[in-house]
Amino acid sequence: MIMSRTQKGFTLIELLITIVITAIVVAIAAPSFTTMILNQRSDGVSEELVSALQLAKTEAVKRGGRVSLCAANPAGDDCAADWTNGWLVIVDSAADDGAAAPVLNSGDDIIRVFDAPDDRSVITATNNGAVSFVRYTSAGQMARIGGRATVTPVVFDSYIDGCVGDRRRSITVGVAGMMDVDRTACPGA
Repeated sequence: MIMSRTQKGFTLIELLITIVITAIVVAIAAPSFTTMILNQRSDGVSEELVSALQLAKTEAVKRGGRVSLCAANPAGDDCAADWTNGWLVIVDSAADDGAAAPVLNSGDDIIRVFDAPDDRSVITATNNGAVSFVRYTSAGQMARIGGRATVTPVVFDSYIDGCVGDRRRSITVGVAGMMDVDRTACPGA
């Protein structure tokens, strides 16, 4: 009885053709994958900012005193002006609601540190000018900012540079402390 032997497997030509086709598919998919990652990071930065604002408001009510969310310095141990360095939720021991900046007496006053977001993040806060903090009162309402006579909403603009579509967020913190999050188009989209 004679057995026929047939070998199973790929020839070198078949293997090379498979590798070339795989490389072409990866080259086509890679830019879409990069965009998807940037869009997800953009969503994440905005959601983390909303979470920090909600934490500050909740802590103010729970503690019965002023609590602020402020832009962090690069070390993450004091308030500063650049929101892309991260932010801090702190027990604010300012003399009154209208004080110009949050007062951080010691590191013990820090409730939570939010690390710097993605290097490509763009975060600004405005209220008739740039804002480096949001102060909540014991009632969970927003306090006057920078000694202004009236309380007006603060608008955060948050996105990752390179995002596509409506992944940019406009977060409006109203006078009563309520937040409204709107999707807007990414720059250049």
